[in-house]
Amino acid sequence: MLTAPAASAQLFDAVGFYAGVTLEEVGGRGLRWPEREAAARFPEAEAGPFELESATAPAPANGALRLGTFRSLWASPEVDVSPALKFLVPLQHAELSPADAERLGVAHGDAVDVAFDGRSVRAQVSLRAAVPAGSVFLAEATLAGSATALTNGEPRLVEVRPA
Repeated sequence: MLTAPAASAQLFDAVGFYAGVTLEEVGGRGLRWPEREAAARFPEAEAGPFELESATAPAPANGALRLGTFRSLWASPEVDVSPALKFLVPLQHAELSPADAERLGVAHGDAVDVAFDGRSVRAQVSLRAAVPAGSVFLAEATLAGSATALTNGEPRLVEVRPA
């Protein structure tokens, strides 16, 4: 029979990162691995500086916006089915720069349709100063109106219009 201590021992033996750790040492408070002797055997990771990829070209002047996507921490089946977590289920927001929102005639909280090739996603506008002008960001994996309906994994230029 595999017990918690036996499973932990197998993990500690199989993963070099955990070499020499015991449940007694972890106890109820945990331990700081970087302070252990075993940590010194691992090479230090490069801390940078790193070169960033250059940004894509600005969106064309025809009014289309670059569609960027992100995944909410709370976009998961576990949250979707848990009554205790229902308040965390993410709703779709179209994150826009203030300049683009002004140009489109929309304000924070307004409903918009983000469209591509005959498909659209309804979203609520969230103004974000950090969003580059010419871009709109939508969440993936939302129950309703996921950005995946527009992207299919490909970069897109989309139309954003008041709903």
